[in-house]
Amino acid sequence: MKESIRNKIFEPTAMSLSTVNKRNKVSNRIVLLKGVVNNSFVFYTNLKSRKSYELNTNKNVAAVIWWPQIGKQVRIEGYVKIVNKKEADYYFSTRTRESQIGAWASNQSSKLKNRKTLIKRFKIIEKRFENKDIPRPSSWSGYEIKPFLIEFWQGRENRLHDRIVYKKINQKKWKKYRLNP
Repeated sequence: MKESIRNKIFEPTAMSLSTVNKRNKVSNRIVLLKGVVNNSFVFYTNLKSRKSYELNTNKNVAAVIWWPQIGKQVRIEGYVKIVNKKEADYYFSTRTRESQIGAWASNQSSKLKNRKTLIKRFKIIEKRFENKDIPRPSSWSGYEIKPFLIEFWQGRENRLHDRIVYKKINQKKWKKYRLNP
């Protein structure tokens, strides 16, 4: 991560997140990794979004952070747990005012008649909170991915890539091994 930031890679915290719905259909989207806390990978979202419904149905996830410009990726398998309200409140308070308003204005993943409707809701929320702090909506929070497998991938010549895996074998112990490319 530090190397990708140092190399000024666009959206270095972009992480592909895969979830599974109640019909075992896989869905994938990009979320932004907002921290590594308590050995967990943290991202935030609307709790009424499709991804949240899927996470409530099946807590197992897979995620990939890929930095093609430096030839590296991190692959994560784990399960999710919602962050506590204090952490969600704190992170929400660090977002730009416009992003806070956007969290209130967007009914994430639901059908939208047109962009004009969204902008109108944004302006209504902006007016409602004019000259006031914006509280975190109750329908907005974060998730921690508790990993049970992490793979570090480094691209190499002739497709002889390095693949180093850490697999959790109990509450505190991890086993490290190398995979063929």
